[in-house]
Amino acid sequence: MGRWIAIGRAPGWDDLATFGESLKATEKWRVDARTTITEVVALADGRLIAECHAGAVADFEAWLEKNGWQVESITPIRHIARTGEIWKVG
Repeated sequence: MGRWIAIGRAPGWDDLATFGESLKATEKWRVDARTTITEVVALADGRLIAECHAGAVADFEAWLEKNGWQVESITPIRHIARTGEIWKVG
């Protein structure tokens, strides 16, 4: 499974209510059995960062398109460190 980070913008997601409504339900995160959006962060400058793990980047791209993202970049993740856990991806 690969992991990717996308940076971009999505219409209305700078508003907390719209952001919450767009992401609240589990089906908004769990795209299918192999594709999960693990985190979405709204930055102060209006951009968003989303992390996904999936079998193929195309699955992440489809989620971004479905949600109206104007994508600046999608970058594969090489290593992750979270709360003391460190692992290599891919």
